[in-house]
Amino acid sequence: MRSTRTAMAAAAVVAATAALSLTHVPTAAAATVRAADDFNGDGYRDLVVTSGGHGENPQVTVVYGTSSGPGTRVQLITQNSPGIPGGTEAGDQWATATVAADLDKDGYGDLVVSSPGEDVGTVQDRGGLTVVWGGSAGLGSGTVFHSPYGNSATSGDQAGIDIEAGDFDGDGDKDLAALSNSQAGVALFKGPFTRDGKSQGVSSLGGSYGYLSGEELAAGNADGSGATDLYVLGRDLHVSESNSVRAFLHRGGSGFAQSAGSLRIPDDMGGQVGGSSLALADFDKDGYGDLAVGRGLENTDSGRGSVIVHYGGSAGINTARTPVKFTQDSAGVPGGSENNDHFGANLTAGDVNGDGYADLAIAAPGEALGTKTYAGTVTVLRGRAGGLSGTGAVAFHQDSSGVTGAAEKDDHFGLNVRLADYTRDGRADLFVSTNEQLGGEDRWGLVHLLKGSTTGTTATGSKYWTLDTLRLSHRHLGEGFLH
Repeated sequence: MRSTRTAMAAAAVVAATAALSLTHVPTAAAATVRAADDFNGDGYRDLVVTSGGHGENPQVTVVYGTSSGPGTRVQLITQNSPGIPGGTEAGDQWATATVAADLDKDGYGDLVVSSPGEDVGTVQDRGGLTVVWGGSAGLGSGTVFHSPYGNSATSGDQAGIDIEAGDFDGDGDKDLAALSNSQAGVALFKGPFTRDGKSQGVSSLGGSYGYLSGEELAAGNADGSGATDLYVLGRDLHVSESNSVRAFLHRGGSGFAQSAGSLRIPDDMGGQVGGSSLALADFDKDGYGDLAVGRGLENTDSGRGSVIVHYGGSAGINTARTPVKFTQDSAGVPGGSENNDHFGANLTAGDVNGDGYADLAIAAPGEALGTKTYAGTVTVLRGRAGGLSGTGAVAFHQDSSGVTGAAEKDDHFGLNVRLADYTRDGRADLFVSTNEQLGGEDRWGLVHLLKGSTTGTTATGSKYWTLDTLRLSHRHLGEGFLH
């Protein structure tokens, strides 16, 4: 929530390329502050769905919000749209990831779209971030901020594999963190930003994370301070163990550039980093952010998948508290653990019933329902005092009562997920993407909305969007949601 970016890198899952992803949006600091993804300032979040970041004709679809959730106003944005710099080119990977924040402090949310494969001059794959500026009429023109790293001899930084927004240095302005595959590690673009392409500088968090790919950044309040903290998932190259997987913490404030420590991810990760999913939220309401690491694509458990929750403390990492592991065999969790379920391939956190505890939605897009392989399911674990538990957990799929459609082979329900409050009722709504094929045409993708309620996520009154209901002519509806 990640966010836009997909964690589905396993071959069995990647075969379903036409999926949805949800863009990740930092929560507004106070009730009087507009949500970061309120692009037209009407007080309601706007839904962002991306598609094509790793295929042809990449695009972003924005469905503007209303008091009852995303409405009927739809905007399609590509690199060929008026006011958007550059043009659509093969290999740009535009819309690989998206995030929203008010970068120029005008009171309107702005949309950031990454393109890690963008060439700049003679530098191949330099990468960059396109900021599409918000205003009273919604999203308009854009400005590109390129990574300063890489050169024509060594190729580029591939900045934008994953992105996060937040006030990382604690100065009151929103900054952008862009993950790369080069020695730059993570590029930090300091705000505020201007529409003529200026920021307050770019610095590197260093190249000690090893080779990175996929959804491996998580921003939020890990240590209870006012500044935004950042977790970076990578490999520790300074220890004797080969491919030691760790989540490095950068605490917000003046010392943000230096890692404040790291969490060792258990060995059954199989040495994989790319394809993991992260969510940072306060599941036990103690004021400290807890890090959930989804491992739906690990090698050593035949694709069954799991989620490990590391609880936070005043230092950001509570090393005295034992991490908790969840699988579909955990007490209270619906279903059972089976090969190729990919439980934990995507994660998203939010308060689904308004009780003040963050809850966790876990996607298992490879879940088989009877003979329907890779039909997919999404499980919601409830937060409470003491942390997440299987008690009261619920699971949804396309055969669930109230959910549109029917489960079919290769639907991959849960290919991407996002929790956020789109109706301002204080409860997070669950968006789920699926690789649903529309009729006999080569047109794919469907987005489900399951409402939050006083009792939690419910399929009662659920909604859905397709290419047809959005009146879109392109072939694919999405690879992700706002991160």
